[in-house]
Amino acid sequence: MSTARHHAEWLSLVEASGPFLSLPVLLKAFPNGLDAHDPEHLKLLRLAYEEWQDNQLGAKPDSAIHRAWVDFVLRQTLELPDEVLLTGQRIPTGLAATIAEQGETLRPDWVVVEPSPPSPLPWGEGCPSGRGEGKPRLLVQIVSP
Repeated sequence: MSTARHHAEWLSLVEASGPFLSLPVLLKAFPNGLDAHDPEHLKLLRLAYEEWQDNQLGAKPDSAIHRAWVDFVLRQTLELPDEVLLTGQRIPTGLAATIAEQGETLRPDWVVVEPSPPSPLPWGEGCPSGRGEGKPRLLVQIVSP
């Protein structure tokens, strides 16, 4: 499959609203296509998805399983480390995104923030870099499937 066709197929799986990725952007960012997936993780991802899907299609969907599915995708599939993934009390108060088109204000369940740069010091103390570490980059809100 050509890289452009692979990107187009991937884009067809994502609901785009507002500014989003386009085929030219993906071709520029990933000229050779996306990295191959790990077959062991894919097997685990499928099992987790099937558990989530069985629960959500059942008579009484469990919101904890829904949240665990989103957490699995963020931490295991996207491999976001704890230091860049904020949840609960770690989310700054007042952080929200207003979607004027829909007349809605979204409050995140997770926030992906800019990571701190690795320390140049051998004993691991951080040093200010002025590069915006901790700045919110992505807000994630759980909604019903």
